[in-house]
Amino acid sequence: MPPISLAAIALAFTVEWLADYIIGAVLFLVFAPELPASGTTPAEIQRISREMIATTAFLPWAFALGSVTTVGGGYLAARVARRVPYYHGLAMGIVGILYIFVMWHSDGGASQYAGLFLTIPLSILGAHFARKHMPPQT
Repeated sequence: MPPISLAAIALAFTVEWLADYIIGAVLFLVFAPELPASGTTPAEIQRISREMIATTAFLPWAFALGSVTTVGGGYLAARVARRVPYYHGLAMGIVGILYIFVMWHSDGGASQYAGLFLTIPLSILGAHFARKHMPPQT
């Protein structure tokens, strides 16, 4: 098995996680503008979150942008590693699936299952895009 750069995987996963976090926060603010800036209890935030997910276009946007960050994570891992891009894309996909299992919650719905099936292909797609910008392997 070719050597996988754990540093490239760690960096790419961290960047992908931060991008997902920021995108999620922005989407939350866009789709739940009635949320007060301070003084909201965690129970109220959960209630607003459930209502927002059930009644707005939050999920399609979150799914689409999450897919883009998954492709970006595979791309970044392959570019930083500078070798065996598809293995680094696969490694990013595996780390992503492990993260999905760690963060699994019972009311996640179909988006969690879609994430399980799409994470590896999307990460490998990102690595494929990176391969186009890399010098040929010898």
